[in-house]
Amino acid sequence: MKMVNVVGVVTTPDMPLGRKQILTPSSVSLTAQKHDLPIYKPAKLDDTNLTHVKLLKPDIFMVVSYGKIIPLTWINAPTIGIYNVHFSLLPGYRGALCISEAIKNQDTNTGVTLMEMDEQLDHGPIISQISVAIDLEDNVATLTTKLTQAAKEILRQKLPEICAQNYSKTVQDESLATFTPSHRTVSRESAFIPWEILSQALSTNNQELITKTHALIRSLNPEPGAWTCLPAGTAKIDNLEIKIIKTSLLSGKLIVNTVQISGKNPISWKQFLSGHPISGLK
Repeated sequence: MKMVNVVGVVTTPDMPLGRKQILTPSSVSLTAQKHDLPIYKPAKLDDTNLTHVKLLKPDIFMVVSYGKIIPLTWINAPTIGIYNVHFSLLPGYRGALCISEAIKNQDTNTGVTLMEMDEQLDHGPIISQISVAIDLEDNVATLTTKLTQAAKEILRQKLPEICAQNYSKTVQDESLATFTPSHRTVSRESAFIPWEILSQALSTNNQELITKTHALIRSLNPEPGAWTCLPAGTAKIDNLEIKIIKTSLLSGKLIVNTVQISGKNPISWKQFLSGHPISGLK
């Protein structure tokens, strides 16, 4: 691929993370620092911040998982155009939760879409797509890694054509469009799985419940992290909260592999049950 000169990076502002809420740069920002690139972290994509970015004289804006609607003034700023790498096969799964929703819905494949951007959410014409298989053990992190590799390949193939302004594109079929919930719906509370549901899935032969629960857990991991609470009388400690780190399917059964008690290291389900025996489970 012909060398493309990255002139700068626009990313989200540093965010407070962890129990101590330490301001932490995004992974994009850290990578840009390693390459001595100019970094912009605007809280708002307004005209003032755009003026600073325009000083770099960009030909192309390439947007990946930015998480905000791009204003028209920014869309019209680069001389060639603005493009988006989206982690689904559009027009399906428009929106921020495209990876987790595909897992939750038990899809067997997803993919990467390279598209022109317009003012609407993930709406612009499609330049290229690559399919990616979703394995039964994939969670959001592992599937993101696979999709990132596919995104690198799609850019390797198509970025030279974009730079030459010589590429084909296809308008999206609006009748096939689906949308994901907002990223604002993701929270610790939304990742709670009632023990009644989890315990039933662990003890039943109902394949629909088993696969649905397994998919839900994978879609919530590693962040915000699926968790449950053992009701009073279930284990030695009443109302014990446990994070469900990993589950798997074995011979048609849902298996819990790894869990974590708050403030403790992750342990196997077998280790957990040895210290907190639960009637009917092993």
